[in-house]
Amino acid sequence: MDINTLSKEYRDIYGEFIMPVDTNIKLESVILSDENKEKISAFIRETQYRDKLLAYGLQPMNRILMYGASGTGKTFLSKALSNHLGYTMLYVDIAKALSEATVAMNISKIFKLANHLGHCLLMFDECDAIAWQRDTGGADTGTIRRATNSIFQYLDQMNKTNIFVSATNMLHRLDPAFERRFNLKMEFRRPEIDIKDAIKHFIYPKFKIIDDVDQTTVDIISRRASQYAKLSYYEIQGLVERAMKRAVMNDTNEVSTADIYKDLAVAMRVKIKFQTADDPEEIFENKLHY
Repeated sequence: MDINTLSKEYRDIYGEFIMPVDTNIKLESVILSDENKEKISAFIRETQYRDKLLAYGLQPMNRILMYGASGTGKTFLSKALSNHLGYTMLYVDIAKALSEATVAMNISKIFKLANHLGHCLLMFDECDAIAWQRDTGGADTGTIRRATNSIFQYLDQMNKTNIFVSATNMLHRLDPAFERRFNLKMEFRRPEIDIKDAIKHFIYPKFKIIDDVDQTTVDIISRRASQYAKLSYYEIQGLVERAMKRAVMNDTNEVSTADIYKDLAVAMRVKIKFQTADDPEEIFENKLHY
C-alpha cells in the first residue's frame, strides 16, 4: 500500500496510530502446532470463499484471538497471514491509541481507515490493555469501558473484506464479552519441536547448515530447554539470525549448529563442555559467541 495515495485525513490516521511492520514472511516459515495449522488452514479457506459463503447467508471467520506467552509466534503468524492473503496489515500502536482521553475516538479513526482501505488485517497486539474485564477497578475504568464498547460497535460494522486479529499473553484479563466476539481462537505454547528443526526452519535459503554439534550437547540443551520458561520461537529465531550475520562477516554462507547451541546455552545460563577440533574439552563460558 502506498500511503501517499491516501487523503490527508487517512494519512494522518495511519501516521498517528499504525506501526510499519515487515510482512515479507511466508506462511510456511511460521512454526505452528498441528491444531493451529488446521485452524489457520480452515480460516484461509473461508476467507478465499468469503463471497460465496456470504451469498448463502453464512458468515466467514474474520476475527482471530491469539493468546499465549510472548514470543510464541502470534505477531509472526499475523504478518505471514497478511502476506499470504495479499492483505494490508494495520498493526495498531496500542500505546498511542491509549495515550489520550479520547481513546474511543482513536479507535473510531483506526476502524475508519481499515474500512476505507478494505482487505486489511487489523491487528491489536496486547489487546488486554483495552479490553480488560469490566469489574476491574481503577481510575481509567470508564475510559477503557467506552473504548471496549467502541470496539464492539465497530467490529459489527467492519468491512466484510477485513480481518480483525487481537493478541494477548493474559487471556484471563480479557473482558468475556470481548472474547466472545471472536470466531477463531488460537492458543500459542512454548516450543515443542526439536531445536534442530527450529534452526532449519529459520535459516535463510542462501545459507548452508553445518550440523557439527555433538549429541551429548544436543541432549543437555534439549533437557534444559524443556525446563526453560523463557524459551520461545522468537528467541531461537534471533540466535539463528545472529549466526547468519556472523557467517556473512566471516565471508561464508555456512552456519554452524554448534555455534547456535553455544549461544542458546548462554541464553539459558548453562555451562557445557563443547568438543572442538582444537580442544576436545573446551568449556564454554557464559559469553556471547562471536
